[in-house]
Amino acid sequence: MASTGQAFSQTLKEITSTKLNELSKRYSSFEEAKLALLSSLKSEDDPISRLERLSAGIKKCLSIKVDKSGVVVAGNTKHSVEETKLKNFDRFFAQARYDPSVSAEMIKSWESVLLERLEMQSLKFQYASLYGKLVTEWLSADQVTQKRKRDDSDSRSNEATKKARTESREVWQSFVFSESSVDPTTIRSYLDELFGAQDPENSKPFNALKRLRSLVEQFEITLSTPGQFSKESLTWAIDGLLSSGLITGDDRDVLKGFKSNPVILAEIADVLNMRLHALDSWSWGDEVTLEQTRKISGVYNIHMHEDILQAIFLQVLGIKWSVFFKNSFGSLRQFVGAWKPMGQGVSPEEKARLAHYLGPMTETGSLRKMRENIYGKRYFMAHLRDIEGHEGGAAEGEEEVDYSMNLSLQAQQPMMQQQMMQQQAMKMRALQQQSAQARAMAIINDDGDLDDADMQSPLGVKQRLLHLLATEIDINTRLHGELTAFHFVFESWNPLLPHETILAVLDFFGVSATWRTFFSKFLRAPLKWADAEDGTEPRIRRRGTPALHALSEVFGETVLFCLDFAVNQSTNGNVLWRVHDDAWLWSPSHAVAVKAWKTVQDFAAVTGVSIDSKKAGSVRISKDRSATLPIDESLPAGPIRWGFLVLSPETGRFEIDDALVNTHIQELQRQLRGSEKSIFSFIQTWNSYAATFFSSNFGIPANCFGRGHVDKMLETHNRIQKEVFSGSGDDDVKSMGSVVAYLKKILSDRFAVENTPDGFFYFPAELGGLDLKSPFITLLQIRDSVPVSSTDIFSAVAKSEREAYEREKTAYIGRMTNNIRYDANNMHNPGFNAQHARDQAAASTKFLSFAEFIKYREEFNFRHSFQVSHAFKRLMAKPMERSIDLDDSLEISNAIPMVEKLLSESPGKPRSVDAYWKWVMMMYGPEVYSRFGGLSIVEQGLLPMGMVSIFKETRVEWQG
Repeated sequence: MASTGQAFSQTLKEITSTKLNELSKRYSSFEEAKLALLSSLKSEDDPISRLERLSAGIKKCLSIKVDKSGVVVAGNTKHSVEETKLKNFDRFFAQARYDPSVSAEMIKSWESVLLERLEMQSLKFQYASLYGKLVTEWLSADQVTQKRKRDDSDSRSNEATKKARTESREVWQSFVFSESSVDPTTIRSYLDELFGAQDPENSKPFNALKRLRSLVEQFEITLSTPGQFSKESLTWAIDGLLSSGLITGDDRDVLKGFKSNPVILAEIADVLNMRLHALDSWSWGDEVTLEQTRKISGVYNIHMHEDILQAIFLQVLGIKWSVFFKNSFGSLRQFVGAWKPMGQGVSPEEKARLAHYLGPMTETGSLRKMRENIYGKRYFMAHLRDIEGHEGGAAEGEEEVDYSMNLSLQAQQPMMQQQMMQQQAMKMRALQQQSAQARAMAIINDDGDLDDADMQSPLGVKQRLLHLLATEIDINTRLHGELTAFHFVFESWNPLLPHETILAVLDFFGVSATWRTFFSKFLRAPLKWADAEDGTEPRIRRRGTPALHALSEVFGETVLFCLDFAVNQSTNGNVLWRVHDDAWLWSPSHAVAVKAWKTVQDFAAVTGVSIDSKKAGSVRISKDRSATLPIDESLPAGPIRWGFLVLSPETGRFEIDDALVNTHIQELQRQLRGSEKSIFSFIQTWNSYAATFFSSNFGIPANCFGRGHVDKMLETHNRIQKEVFSGSGDDDVKSMGSVVAYLKKILSDRFAVENTPDGFFYFPAELGGLDLKSPFITLLQIRDSVPVSSTDIFSAVAKSEREAYEREKTAYIGRMTNNIRYDANNMHNPGFNAQHARDQAAASTKFLSFAEFIKYREEFNFRHSFQVSHAFKRLMAKPMERSIDLDDSLEISNAIPMVEKLLSESPGKPRSVDAYWKWVMMMYGPEVYSRFGGLSIVEQGLLPMGMVSIFKETRVEWQG
């Protein structure tokens, strides 16, 4: 018996087949009627009679209804434009038959218009038929077999890929099926010391810990109450599973069926509530299957595939624990005296002294507050959930490059040499200065955080860290003379995390024995490969956490919270900017960075985790780029990298690593060859890899990166396309020069379609296009908004500070001369009186020095026009998109509202005519409009959009 998913898929295929057959009949019928009409015109000599015959024939071809008098009955077809034109033409023809002033030229032009509309409709049918053939091509049964065909070089590549897959599996098995040597007693001692358990009466951290343990106890009581599984919780759990990738194949359709059926949801909730009530007896069952899949980056992921009810059960519990720990750790961070605040710290006396000269001081809007707000909102326990609802995952192709695997030795060696030379204080650095007026910036919140969808995706959150570091390099080198930064990633975090570490940390935070036993069972799953031979016994997992499970996120973040807290305590307020196992730290104090790195190493040694040496690096950058500052030998020696970017020790800027890009250009060519038998699959692969994967890993443009970064992205995208589609040899992919030229050739060879308009490739599917993505348009929309350099920004800061200093000095002297004093009681400043007396004893009209005035410019909001906090916001801003201008005189502009309506009613994900689509319409629209009489390439209703929307939701199966 077929599954629900198979039945749905088969039904959709049958509907599509029926629709395409009907389209074929309509196309044939139209062409027959068209040929008969054109043939009949040859025997008609009278111009007006020819027009009347032509008009009647077009009405017949388009199935436009007429009344008994032959007058068009409007509104009965989708050809509203043709209906109006034909109705008006019929009346014009009547005038022409009686009115001798109607010229022969006008009559001839009417005939040309009608023939043109006839050809346009023929072209629409032709492209609708072509679209149907492309869908059929994608659905063809022999497509999978065709994809496996490779030339000799591909065969060698497959051998290498097979070897890599096997080696990846063997390494993974060596991790998860071996016991760790972690001592839970040592972990307990480490945590006791970290939270001040030796002196609990005088330890603020320990008081916060007691509060956390109390919250854990209360939460467990809540979980024991009836009704934890409900229709609502099952709905968001199913949404989360569908976006996580844990559930694959036909099971996804089963989940969708569950979600849409309230009766089934109620039954499942009853079963799972009973399962929770009997938590002590929960188990995985006899075995859980394992599957190995390749990601776009080339990494092989290994996933468990439990049954659907088990997956829902674990998802709900995982999300509930995730939300709880996110809120509880947040409460601990706010506990007075436990979590140390950022900044250099200002004593009450010093604050009172500043208030004497400048008036009441406020921290709201200061640079320190902005940093704290961004950290708390985006990076504190970022991998845990804020709410129990579904939170979206990454888009297709939005995946981070694994540079440790793909970086060639040739590319790696110079970077290592540069870092070593810097550490040995023998490398001179030179900064290439450029000056230009800073351009417009995107809208930023008062806390300095950017509310942008790009930045809230999993990859976007990481990219925001790059913006932060680039901004902090600029600010700290200018304000403090230098900055030291390091970056590291834990090695194989999920497979290597010791179970003993997880359970010891949970025990320390107050999780009960009942729940720890359940968590231990969850971790020690009986695993068996899906492709294992019959009779193979499952093996018990001894280490690591299952990928893609919400509970795994909880375990990882709970352990890593201890690292966050340790770094915060040891550095007196600094923070580890961390996204799961990927962590960054920077400081103007080299000693603080060294201390933080030692804290990281101590944590790793105690908890039994390892730092990936290939993904660890550090840098020390001076304000004077020609100066050399030594780096402590304890800091990681490699360069700081992310995606295709490497932080240059010479310029202090993130730069695209061309050598690493080259390795992925070759991989893109291989993946395209694997999908070239289907144009739909080819475009999906191109969009995911070339447009999304490359663009994402080049870094999201921001003012702190400068315009040079955008130019380099444009240049690199140009190089990628030329190298993929240019070159010698018999390979069609490497012979056309561009992706559009290649696709045009394929359409010509396979379907005999010539002179295809460019818009057909770039237009959205709703208009009959193929949805080919262009990274160039996105970048060119923001390029001119990006400042060339930050020089003007900091010049504005310096000018504003000097003007504010003189203004405050004049105001202070005026107050002292007139014997005006700020009231200490009204300012709620207990340190004011004593300091005030000392100041008055010195000289009543002596003001702060300029150095004293700017000393705490990061700690307070000094209320002048352009402070360092404003510079921070300007640098962090994402450049504004400059949409293409709409020309009201063009028919394209008038047609865009219709496009807006179509996109908003899309059966897949509704879209809008944003800046990208306006550019596409204005650039490619004129050619489409001239050939199809509008922006719709295919008549609405003729496309199998249901099947197309399913295709768009399908993930690319990467070859390997």
